[in-house]
Amino acid sequence: MSSPASQHEPLRYYGQPDPFGLNQLVEGWRSRELLYSFFLRDLLIRYRQVFIGVLWVLLQPLLSTLIFMGLFFILGAGNAGATFRYAPIILIGMLCWQLVNNSLRDATGSLVNYRHVVTKIYFPRMLLPLSSLLCAVFDLLVGSVLILPLCWGLGVSISWSTLWGAPLAAIGLIVFCFGCILWLSSLNAQYRDVGYALPFALQIGMFVSPVVYDAKRLLPILGQNWIWLYEANPIAANIGLARWAILGEPFPSIAGLITAYAITFILAISGLAWFRYADQWMADRI
Repeated sequence: MSSPASQHEPLRYYGQPDPFGLNQLVEGWRSRELLYSFFLRDLLIRYRQVFIGVLWVLLQPLLSTLIFMGLFFILGAGNAGATFRYAPIILIGMLCWQLVNNSLRDATGSLVNYRHVVTKIYFPRMLLPLSSLLCAVFDLLVGSVLILPLCWGLGVSISWSTLWGAPLAAIGLIVFCFGCILWLSSLNAQYRDVGYALPFALQIGMFVSPVVYDAKRLLPILGQNWIWLYEANPIAANIGLARWAILGEPFPSIAGLITAYAITFILAISGLAWFRYADQWMADRI
């Protein structure tokens, strides 16, 4: 029988401290088979009873590029040559934005959509939003096959010597999305307002970021001393890096890139720490 003193003794946690939530990465790696199952399930659900299947991944950025090309053709007073050569710039922006939009949209509601699983059994909850991010990365890889034939058909040369920068831009965007989905999915588990506000925020983010235009068009407006502040947006910095790597467009400012990757790092680390904290009450409040 326990003594009266021991009955009032507070509970203590004797496990390894993890203030930044980095152990979640190790736990997620050990459960990679489960992550693959979630990823495969999301793909099957997305393309179940879809007539043309994965071709939608190609049609979405391609049709968006054609729509904006038509708009620019009208605004450019019919300058067809300049408009068509602008198409690869738009396509790269649309592919990058598709990664951000799809991952944030699907991952934010992933915990809520599977709350019947979260509340019954334990597994690394981070795998649910992470599987949505992997689906968005899959869309990016499939959609990237459009760049080469589009450039070849329009006579736009690819900068082969700097092509190594394209994977760096993709990794930067993936890490940025990773930090965002950790915050958004866990916050949406408690506050459903996050899911309602996200579509509006994404709509604004598309036009704030250089998705359908290039950042050099803002240079005369912002000036050389302030363009780095615009490129501190991780989406803008990585789109600019991808366009430089593939098409030889102007390289983003060094200050903007450093600031963007610092923001990305802070977002990812803080997202891991917050998700670790939220995991303690997630099953009770979801």
